[in-house]
Formats: sequence, structure tokens, C-alpha cells
Amino acid sequence: MGGQLKSIAISSVITGNETGRKPERGFDRRNLPSIDLIQPRHNHARDPSIEPLGQVYMPTSLLTAGARLLEAGVDVSFHDENIMPYRPSANPDEPSAKCVGINLLGAPYIPEAIRLMEKIGSETGNTTYLLGGQVISGLTQEQFTALFGESAYNGNVDVVLSSVLGIDPAKLIPPEKTSLIPAYEKIPDDVMKEYLSREFSLYVSQGCKFACNFCAAVRTVRDPRTSKVVRKVRETYRDIETIGADLSYLVNRAKRLGISELQIYMSNLDVFQTPAKLLEFAHAVQAIRAENPGFGINLRGLATVESFLQARDNGNGVIGEMAKAGFHSVGFGVDGMTAEVWKAVNKGINSEDKCLEAIRSSREDFGITPEILMVFGHVGADTEASLTLAYEFTLGMVRLHGAVPRPHVSKSFIPGNNGWDDPLNAGAVASLIANPEAFQALDFTALPSPLTHPSSELRELSTEYYLKICGIPESTTLHVRPITPDMTPEELAAVRSFNEGRYDH
Repeated sequence: MGGQLKSIAISSVITGNETGRKPERGFDRRNLPSIDLIQPRHNHARDPSIEPLGQVYMPTSLLTAGARLLEAGVDVSFHDENIMPYRPSANPDEPSAKCVGINLLGAPYIPEAIRLMEKIGSETGNTTYLLGGQVISGLTQEQFTALFGESAYNGNVDVVLSSVLGIDPAKLIPPEKTSLIPAYEKIPDDVMKEYLSREFSLYVSQGCKFACNFCAAVRTVRDPRTSKVVRKVRETYRDIETIGADLSYLVNRAKRLGISELQIYMSNLDVFQTPAKLLEFAHAVQAIRAENPGFGINLRGLATVESFLQARDNGNGVIGEMAKAGFHSVGFGVDGMTAEVWKAVNKGINSEDKCLEAIRSSREDFGITPEILMVFGHVGADTEASLTLAYEFTLGMVRLHGAVPRPHVSKSFIPGNNGWDDPLNAGAVASLIANPEAFQALDFTALPSPLTHPSSELRELSTEYYLKICGIPESTTLHVRPITPDMTPEELAAVRSFNEGRYDH
């Protein structure tokens, strides 16, 4: 999913996290409650006239938001521009207050959302927009308005969402209690076949008890009346029966469409952090497998080394049960290779010995393929020595345990992480707001740039070792070139041309 570490943006449906600007009085709701929900085309996809399909990946976060609205009585339609361009109605007899929701899967989608809004606005005139996705929660209201204008609202906030759509906020049930089946049923068979023929994300849980500096996962829930932090985020599971019902529906629909197996990416930010709930999930999946003999259910997801080892040693056998459920691959967040680097990025739970043992154990004890999530090139922390060790560790694990490298370049400031509000980054953040095209440079697969890595020495070293890991034959990452505010039109065109089609397929 671009370079956003392939975790779905379920925060687009988080309730009560933030304050948000409410629509002014006199807002026209004559044709509401109704909304068109759009997944923008991947920012590196080729023009649809040349290559019709972009990055086809079921937009689970958008469907979750839509399912909540459907339950609340809103007329919802779904549109995925990776499959077909969105075409708003140009009927002059329709009321002017058309509402459109746009799902942003990360910072690189900000310029895509702006372009989409401009296109819709030119065709329909007066349109109201709701923007959702984790990246939206990382922006201040001033930044949000500067980027998207006065006709846009923060769709992550239930009080704003309900006000824009003119619905009772009490009808918006929590996302963890929401079934996605009403949203799935809105997807035509030809589109659903495209989704289910590829890996897709299943909403199992959200939230992580760890707070790595480079990560933009929501870490605190604020009282929307006071903006004070009221609690830290911990992992929250969906209702297990609801997950089971959703998965059963997808299995049966896949069978009807002639598909014999599902490839599933679990939404959990750290799969093994809540072993008791994970065990319930594993047993639910095993039951569905038993009910559908001969049908394949394949699972993979992210994990911290710490949680994996604790789950292995706690005695409830959850890793083995997950393997029986079809869990075949785990992406460990290694993200460096020295104690100094790990401490600097708030990942002191890691150690070389723990990383070695987790990777060995996953492969040898459980037959689960280890993936190495190597987010590195940390500003103010990495050196040539630490980058060399990170590369050598990755290469060694590939050779010794058949690990799969997934390298990424750390970005010390992205909307929502610790660096975004750091005064030291104020100038860079301001340049992004003024030049939104450059948000693409915050893609975790983008090469370091002067914007993200001001030190030329670290920038060159990080580029060298990132490309070396990308060059390992087993590596899955396709690097992209960054867009920066100072580029000429010719330079911008060259970068766009190079990046075309460079994303997970």
C-alpha cells in the first residue's frame, strides 16, 4: 500500500478522538443523508487510459466507515478509482450539497485527494467533502484547512460526521462492533472478484501499546471537549463473532466467484500483543476452515519481536494455533541493529539476541516465514556503522532462515508521529503544507531527500544501504524517488515517470 507499511487506516472510523470544525448553519441537506465514498487511485498508478487497473487492494478502512454509515441509515455508494474513475452526477436538477468522502491511506495520498476534489468540484460545483484516514488525524485544523479548503471536514470525528450528514450521532455504533457485510454486499461481483483474487486486509484489531517514534499510529485518545489526553491507546479487538461472520461471508462469496483461497493481511499493528484475544480469533478461523474443506485461508501480519517471544513463552500455545489457522508469514519490526538506534527511536524493547531468536523460532519452531521490516536511516541516530550492521543482519537472516526483507526509509516527521509537532521540523512541515505534492517524499519506500534527511552524509549513506537491501533478490520493496518542493517541472515529470507502477501488485 504505497510505503505505509501496509497497515490499514482503520483510524478513519475511530470515534471521539479529536475535535473538528463543524459545518456552518444553513448547510443544505435536502438530498442527505447520502454520501459517495471514494478510494483514490494509487499515487504511482499509470493513467487509466494506459493501464485501467491501479493498485487493486480492497479498501477495508473505507468499507468499515461505510458500514457504520449504512447502519446509521445513510445511503452509501462505494467507488474505487483503482478499478474505475469516479464520475459524479452532473445533473443540474440535483441539489448542490452533494457529499463525498475520500479515504487517504497515508501522507502520499494528500495531493491525490486534492486533485480529486478539484476534479469533482469542476464537474459538480458546490460539493462538501469528508476526509478520512489516519493521516488526517495527524493534521492540525489549520493545516487541514490550508490543504483541503473550507468545504472539507474531518470525517474521522463522529460529531463532525454526524453533523455534516444530518444524522443522530448515537446511531454510529463503534467500529469494533460493526459488521462489514452490508458494505461487502454493495460491491458488485466483478469488483469483489478483483479484490478477493488478491491479498486484502481483514479488520481484526487496531491499536498498539508501543510508540515507536517514526510510527504514526494513534497513541492517545483525547476528550473532544477539552483536548486533554484521557487514555493511551491499547489494542482493541473487533467482536470475534462479527469477525467470524464477516470472514465466513467472504469465503462463501469467494467460492461463488470461483476463487479457491483467500490471502489475508491482518490489520493488527502487533499481532501477538494480546494473546488471549488472538487465540479466540485463531479458533474462529479454524472453525471456518473446518466448515469449508479444501478452501484455503492464508494469514499474515505484523509483530514486534517482544510480543512474539512473550506469546511463545506464555503457555497458551497461541502461535501454534495461529499456524493451524493458516498464519504463514510474520513481519517483524526490526528497524535498526544497535541499542543506541533502538533507544533513540523509542524501540528499546529490541535487542539483537531477541531479533535473532524470534526469526529463528518463527521458521524452525512454527514453520512461519519471517519477514524483516527494516525501517532505518533514522535522522539523528543512524551512522554508517549502524546502517552496515542493519544490512548485514538482513542479508544474514535471508541466507540462514529464508527471511523476506521489507526495507523502508525512516521519516522522522509524518502527520501523527512525534516529529510532526517538533519545532525543529516546523520549516519542513510548513513547506509541505505550501507544496502538498511533496507529501509523496514521506512515503516509507521513497529515497531520502533533503526535506526528510537534511544531512547530506546521512542522506547518501541511507540511500546506499536502503538500495543494497532493496537489491537483495528476495526483497519485496520497490523504491521510489521523492518529490521535493524545489523541483522544476522537468524534474517533477522525470520523478513521476520513474515511479509509475512501483507499488505492491
